[in-house]
Amino acid sequence: MKVPFMWAGVVAATFAAMFANSVSAQQDYPARPIRLVTMFAPGSTSDLHARFISPKLTEQLGQSIIVDNKGGGGGIAAMRDVYRSQPLGYSVLLANGALVGNAIAFRDPGYKLEDYTPIGVYGQTFYGMIIHTMVPAKTLAEFVAYARANPDKLNYGALGPAAGSTLNAERFKQMAGIDMTGVPFKGGDPVSIALLAGDIQVYWATLNTARSRTQNKQIIALAVTSDQRTQVMPNVPTFRELGYPGMNASSWEAVFAPSAVPAAMLKRLRDAFDKAAATPDWKATVEKQEYEPWRGTADQFMARLREESTQLAADYKRLNIPLE
Repeated sequence: MKVPFMWAGVVAATFAAMFANSVSAQQDYPARPIRLVTMFAPGSTSDLHARFISPKLTEQLGQSIIVDNKGGGGGIAAMRDVYRSQPLGYSVLLANGALVGNAIAFRDPGYKLEDYTPIGVYGQTFYGMIIHTMVPAKTLAEFVAYARANPDKLNYGALGPAAGSTLNAERFKQMAGIDMTGVPFKGGDPVSIALLAGDIQVYWATLNTARSRTQNKQIIALAVTSDQRTQVMPNVPTFRELGYPGMNASSWEAVFAPSAVPAAMLKRLRDAFDKAAATPDWKATVEKQEYEPWRGTADQFMARLREESTQLAADYKRLNIPLE
């Protein structure tokens, strides 16, 4: 069927107007405030990072960056929120490795890893295994001996099925031949409160958090997941030197946008992030928190995430972790 000439002109004009509006929206971007969505509750490490990043990006973009905490499900609530948000480019996500893990750990995560693309990497760090002194152990060997003799007495803090706190605990359980029960929490602060109260006895925390918590004499660190001893906790041995080389593990935090964001908008966000991350203040803050800068490109980081995804899928099968 032929379209009448008049209607063909109307259709062409409509598409031309839509294209022009799209181009204009990208050229004027950002034209309003942007949400920076975090995965955990206010006061968490992720939240503190977001509140450090937001004014830096505000300065570069000329629009306010508003921190929005979306705790729940180990980050799955925030990930679904940003992926579904409209208009594109006005909601971005501050995430850690749970972005990769949740896409595997949930039967219906509501997104795929490829639905996100990196804007910039805040940094990468490692974990420290910290325990309450109610556990009669001052070394990792003593902890393992106690755990084997008391299989029903140890609980660890878990920030979700794909969180480092959970995966590290499950890996160590298998390697050491011990049993511990995971207790779910919505953020790092609630875990720390429970650990100090003795409601849980074990927690795998990022280095900066581990250092902070061990300032309380009721909490001690047994080992770290880095290849070598760290500057922030030099007296704490690595799992590798204690006979558990398979416990090497790192953590990272990065800002992501949905992959559907137009290229021009994504470039604007990446340029702003790169300029902010190049400032001395940014570098000093990241290093103070025992994070290492990411020295590759956004595309190289995405390639790393694909490798992590493959490894995590294998880990879930090997560790027999049930899907959510």
